[in-house]
Amino acid sequence: MADLEKQFQDLMAKEGGSKVTADPTDLGGRTQYGVSERSNPAAWADGKVTESEAREIFLSKYVVFPKFNLIPASHAKLQEQLIDFGFHSGPQLAIMKLQRILNLKEDGVLGPLTLKAITAADPRELNNKLVVSRAAMITKIVQKSPSQLQYLSGWISRALAFLT
Repeated sequence: MADLEKQFQDLMAKEGGSKVTADPTDLGGRTQYGVSERSNPAAWADGKVTESEAREIFLSKYVVFPKFNLIPASHAKLQEQLIDFGFHSGPQLAIMKLQRILNLKEDGVLGPLTLKAITAADPRELNNKLVVSRAAMITKIVQKSPSQLQYLSGWISRALAFLT
């Protein structure tokens, strides 16, 4: 299992930490600690998100619920990338992109067949294929919605940071 505290801190650095952002072109709406109002309205009920709330959301919604914590240690970099990808784009989409690479049914569930296929795959090759898939997805998002162009460089850099 990856060092979740380090990963949480890395994500907070990428997401701007305690700073509240309210960019009108950000489809997630207001964001604090990487927690978007659109995806986590309950956390925003009092108008702000605490670090403690962000940590709980990170662990429950982006590690345990999608079962990223079950990915074997031999695939630690893939696990880190899936958590980041899930935090950024949703765990179900991250899993579906992975399942496509593994030639599995794309149901967005990290079940026994997907876990078995991960274990059987070369860790570096699988991880890097997911990086490429993620980068391609990002470019399509920007092509469809040019207002997102301002985020392209950061999103691509974020994905490429997982290359091994």
